[in-house]
Amino acid sequence: MEGEGQVELLQAKKDPTTAIMRAVYFIIILIVFLLAFNAIPVLLYTLSYIDYGTLNFLSTAAVSLSFTASTLFYLYAVDKSRKGIAARLGLGGSRLTLGNIGLGLLLFFIIFMLEIAIGIASSVTGVQINTNVALLFAGAPTWFIIFASIVAPVNEEVLFRGLLVPRLGIFLSAIFFAIPHLSYDSTFAIEFIAAFIFGLLAGYVYKKTGSLYPSIVAHMLVNLLTLVTTF
Repeated sequence: MEGEGQVELLQAKKDPTTAIMRAVYFIIILIVFLLAFNAIPVLLYTLSYIDYGTLNFLSTAAVSLSFTASTLFYLYAVDKSRKGIAARLGLGGSRLTLGNIGLGLLLFFIIFMLEIAIGIASSVTGVQINTNVALLFAGAPTWFIIFASIVAPVNEEVLFRGLLVPRLGIFLSAIFFAIPHLSYDSTFAIEFIAAFIFGLLAGYVYKKTGSLYPSIVAHMLVNLLTLVTTF
């Protein structure tokens, strides 16, 4: 995987116009899928089949699903390769090993320790650090909680690690992953910082192992921990 990333980076340097055009193509594809997937909950809301709260949950799920859909379409239609899409994303069967699962658990443990450190810092300094995650899940139906714990992490890892790390590098992919977390409006932008740190660690593990499974496992556990502590 590291070799593939270096090859793509060298190709981008040799032909920056192609790299820019591919980036534009992906942005267009992502926007199209975002609009298409969100059209369904908007239509249901317009026809009064769902209320505003359900609209928000369905729209959030639609955005998440569009990540995977746009990535798969881009790899199939634009950024073609002799390798299968699953293999290119680090999701081949050969990548699902106990070692990679163990790395996912280790990555989760590091993030867990970070959250404990934040909690201790809050207690010692007396500064209330609010993550506002509870606002996102307030009144969430069971299906959305399951979605956020299992499906959403896969969608995000496919895009931000599987697609972006080989093409943009670890740092930029972590930045793009962290930016949506600014919407949580947390104290000191702590959600952004935590997401950025996770992005750096997950991106590094992905580049070294060529497997998406460690970051998927860690991401699922992080989201599950967030839900448990929230409720």
